[in-house]
Amino acid sequence: MRTLFAAAFVVFVLVAQGGTGAAQTPAPNPNAPDIENGRKDYAFGNPSCSNCHGAGAVGGWGPDLAGKGITVAQAVKAIRKPYWKMPAFVPSQVTDKEIIDMVAYWNSLPETKEIGKWRFEMVLNAPKGQELAMNVIGCVMCHGTTLTTPRHGAGEVNGDFEWFKHQVYNHDVAMAEQWKMLDRETAPSSTPAPGRVRMGNYDPKRVTEPMLRDIYNWIVDLGILVPISARITAAPAEAASTTYTVDVANGAVPNKGLTAEGVTISVVVPPGTKVVSGGGTGYAGVKKQGNDDVATWKVAKFAPRDRQKFTLTLAGTATGNAVPRGTVAWEKPSAKSDADVDFALPRPGGRGAGD
Repeated sequence: MRTLFAAAFVVFVLVAQGGTGAAQTPAPNPNAPDIENGRKDYAFGNPSCSNCHGAGAVGGWGPDLAGKGITVAQAVKAIRKPYWKMPAFVPSQVTDKEIIDMVAYWNSLPETKEIGKWRFEMVLNAPKGQELAMNVIGCVMCHGTTLTTPRHGAGEVNGDFEWFKHQVYNHDVAMAEQWKMLDRETAPSSTPAPGRVRMGNYDPKRVTEPMLRDIYNWIVDLGILVPISARITAAPAEAASTTYTVDVANGAVPNKGLTAEGVTISVVVPPGTKVVSGGGTGYAGVKKQGNDDVATWKVAKFAPRDRQKFTLTLAGTATGNAVPRGTVAWEKPSAKSDADVDFALPRPGGRGAGD
């Protein structure tokens, strides 16, 4: 009798356990590969992988990754302690899960038949610093052919060569330090809003200090840039006129960054409209420039954290899809390239140009 009772008890427990298990949904594996997330992380994620490795991972400045059967372990090693001249990315910049997803994405693609082109083509007979930045280290693949990003960053704090070294070799720390000095509420900066630091840290054994010195000398020759930002917005239309506001700011750090001197703000008046009035410091009226009517303001200087607003009231209806657009330019400090900021009113349903 006892044996029968014990057996019945065991059967009851097993059935109960089986029923409980059937009622529960297994917890999802948080590390399961997600190909779609991998595609997004690769194409649009924090480190901008596609700038070097090409759209669809077909290669370019960096090697092709599509259809290579790369393992997660290989990818982690290549991203955390890379070979060649790729910077190293710490987990706060690229997580292990993002690597898992990107590997799944790469391996879902067919193998590359033809390596993709560089984002920016090689320039021959260039100054040494430019040659290094374009053809040897590949800085321009993310920062553009004239390295506008680091030139604006230097302008925020008047960065010298030691600043430049710190940014290149310890970027995850250096950029976070600089972000803390900036105040975007008071004066929006040209540097992207704080989040994860995008660029990795370069190995000084592969990207040497003399190489950095040549690049730094080249960007100084081009001209360190004042981090001026500009936005134009429209107030609700009143009767037959609309008032636009141009918001201009110098996002540099006080007592450190650069001051723009001899500043000119220009707004091209859309055809079909005419200027009713202009407001703000230094309004100089409207002049003909080619076929365009251009409203201008002259301001002596924009020091770090300076911010001013300028208004322009227009009457009439713009021809076609034209919108007010303009430029902020300055005389000092001079630069051989990029010493101005373009802006435009966002078009309905689309993106407008910013700084």
